[in-house]
Amino acid sequence: MPDDLDPSRPDEASLLERVTQLESALRSRPVIEQAKGMLMLVHRCDEDQAFRVLIAVSQASNRKLRDIASELVRALPGDRALPPDLAEAFDAELRRAGGR
Repeated sequence: MPDDLDPSRPDEASLLERVTQLESALRSRPVIEQAKGMLMLVHRCDEDQAFRVLIAVSQASNRKLRDIASELVRALPGDRALPPDLAEAFDAELRRAGGR
């Protein structure tokens, strides 16, 4: 069977989509790492706990993880308030994480 007819081989469109997704993930990674570090410093938690908090807040607020991380990174250094929905989600998850 010729390679271009092999159903197990991804087509060019799916490969390009995958490349786009990977590039987006690479661009998002630094801000997520910064947000994790901030949570670790402020709340004295380990890296796994900080990441779980970010994930839980992302799910609770129905927003992308990279967007949650960006909000946190922008807010903390300037001592700016987070949007109320995010502040509530962070408070709830940090209380829950503290009780684990």
